[in-house]
Parts: sequence; structure tokens; C-alpha cells
Amino acid sequence: MEKVVKFGKTIRNNWKKSVCGVIALYYGAATVKERYEINVLMRAACKEAAKYGDNLIPIDRNPTLVTVILNPVANKRKAKQDYEKYCEPLLHLAGLQVDVIQTAAEGNAKEIVETLKGTEAIIVAGGDGTLSETVTGLLRRNDDANRFPLGILPLGRTNSIGNTLFPNGDGSGVERVKQLIEASMAIINGSTVWKDAIKIEPIAQEEEAPSKPIFAMSSVEWGAFKDVFAKKDKYWIYGSLRDYASFIFNGYKNSLCWDCSGTIKYTPPCPGCSNCLRKRPEVKRKWSFLMPKVSTETNAADPTSLVNVDCSRTEELCFKTCDFRIVSPNIHNSLQVPALSIAIGKNGYSYTEFVSEGWNRVKSSQISDAILARTIELLPKSTEKETMIEIDKEEFEAKPVKITLLPKVVKLFCKPSINSA
Repeated sequence: MEKVVKFGKTIRNNWKKSVCGVIALYYGAATVKERYEINVLMRAACKEAAKYGDNLIPIDRNPTLVTVILNPVANKRKAKQDYEKYCEPLLHLAGLQVDVIQTAAEGNAKEIVETLKGTEAIIVAGGDGTLSETVTGLLRRNDDANRFPLGILPLGRTNSIGNTLFPNGDGSGVERVKQLIEASMAIINGSTVWKDAIKIEPIAQEEEAPSKPIFAMSSVEWGAFKDVFAKKDKYWIYGSLRDYASFIFNGYKNSLCWDCSGTIKYTPPCPGCSNCLRKRPEVKRKWSFLMPKVSTETNAADPTSLVNVDCSRTEELCFKTCDFRIVSPNIHNSLQVPALSIAIGKNGYSYTEFVSEGWNRVKSSQISDAILARTIELLPKSTEKETMIEIDKEEFEAKPVKITLLPKVVKLFCKPSINSA
């Protein structure tokens, strides 16, 4: 009893040290528990991947060759370490022949994919920017390379498409590792799903040479909310609450883009008709005169034979707002017809309204009362101050562009449950 009383007096007389000790003990125990759970997850995943690697392949067949486009500086230079620790062992155990190419600069992924040969699949190890560059390089090619399945290892700071394919990976620690394991096993399992892409073509002005198009998969954003989300890493000290803190500390600043104005010209969404789909050319075969003649009557089920008078109709809208977004069906996936969703926010927000709306967007990125379109011409109002827009979280100068939805042109590895949905 005397020892207990003495221990209590020591704690009371040194309460600051005691509190620090308890906090250190708590975090130490939490770290040990987290590492143990990660080791259990990786052990189970390695056993599952090894089952695929133990399968025999034909003697005339080489192991499947996959090319990994790795952005080593993604997620504050943690991407390479996470790939080597959680993803690469599973790919090797599954018997895949893995060729890793690290990007050296911004835009390097486009150049790599445009000239890539000899691979059977491409794996993007990075965030939204690396994925956009890879898709751009893939869809700029003139061959059938866009038939390559594309794997996503969500290793970047922002992973919009990766989080839709493999949810619940926004956190850290165990949940983060679970997401990376799911993404790696999806590549190994081989289940795929077709996703849409957004084609962004700069509209050439007088005496300007036309530029190559850029392709994206999630969104085009412009305005104050975009600027705040770009600053959230400055508030790392708030941990998981940094998204909310960024709106509190930036809702009153003039450095945000509070004036987004211009004109949009857009065509309504269309499920497919003779105007927006090209008819496949008829294949001529040798000795066709020996074959019975096939009827060439119009097939009502063929979308290229349908006529939609509203498909080529163009609407025009002038806007002035603090927030402008164009979101693909990959993110805003509750639509019945493939369409781009145009969200135009209010022209002005009070501080309270801005913070409240920002917090709502942290919780959910879904859009209400969106304008639906198949093609969009975005014509920003020219100003003396240079303004920037974000295309899949990568910044570009705000210039006139034509934005077109390309339905089902990118094949992505996914979980079997998504493929069957």
C-alpha cells in the first residue's frame, strides 16, 4: 500500500512528464498494433498471389509482361517505397514479368506510353496526374494500344479513380495498405471494366498552331474551392482534419480565384446515334460471290442507324461564378445516360457559406442540379491576371478548349464485384 501511495505522489508531482509518457506509450502501442495488422494482411495476400504463380503456363508461352509507370515523387516521395513494400512482392509472386519505368519529369509518362512496345498491360503507380498522363499517351497512339488493360495502384496524393475502384483508401495505415493490396490483386485476377475518358482539345486562335489533345478521367475544375483543396497539405499538422482546416483558414483570402467568368457552348447527352457514332466499315471477304447475300436493311438495334435530332443542337450559356466544375461519369456515376456534368456555383459566398459548402464537398463530391452535356466549348473571359484550371489535379492555363466525352474507351483492372455489377 505504501508503494502505491508513493507512486501516486510521484505522478502528481511530475504530471507533465506523466502525461507525455502516457501519450508516447499510447502511440507506441498503436504503431505496434498497426504493423502487426499490416503484416497479417500482407502474409495472407502473398499466399493468395502465390497460388497464381504456382499455376503452370504452356511451354511456348512466356510469363505475362506488365509495364509499371512509377512516379517516384508522388505523395511526397512515398510512392516508390509503398510500391516496393506492398505491391511489387504480390506481382512477382503471381508470376508476372514486371518492367518498372520511373518517370523523370512532368509529362514524362505521356512520352513513355506513346512509344511503349511489347507489353501486355500497363500499371500506373501514382496519383491522378500520372494516370491522366498515361491515358493521354495511350489515346494519342494510332494503333490498338488502347486495348491494353490499365492497372491503377493508388499511390498518389489524390486518387479519384483509384478510390472509386477500390474504396475506403483515403485514410492511412491499415486501410491504405488494404487498398493497395486490393489494387494489386485486381491486376493479378484480371477482371476489367471499361471506363470513360474526357478529351480536352485547345481551340487554336489566329496564327496559332493546333496543340495535341489532353485526356483526363475525372474532372476539370476552376475557382476558389479548387484553390483551397490545392492548399490542404499546408495544414498537415491537423492530420485527418486538414481538409476542413484549409477552408477555415482560406475562406476570406483574396488569393483565391473568386471570379470565374466566360461562356460555354454545349450539346446535350446522347446514348448514341448516327451523328456521334461512326458506322463500322463493311468487311469485304474473298470469294464473297460464293456466299449467300446478307440483307443490308437497317438494324434498329444498331445505334449508328438511329437519328437523334437533338444530338447536334447547341446551347449557349454565359456564367460568372466562384466555382466551375466539369465532372466525368466515372466520378458522378448516378447518371442513366453517359454525360459530362457541369456544375456552376454561386457568384458570391459569405465566409460561413463558403466554409459550410467546402465541408460538404469534403464529405461528398456528388453534384446536384448539374447541366448534362456530351461536348462542351469552354471559353473563359480574357483577363490581365493569369488564371489556372485543374485537369485531373494538374494545373493548366485557362484557355478556350473543347471538351468531349469518350464513352468506354479505357479498360481498367477492377475487383470482380465491380466487373459483374
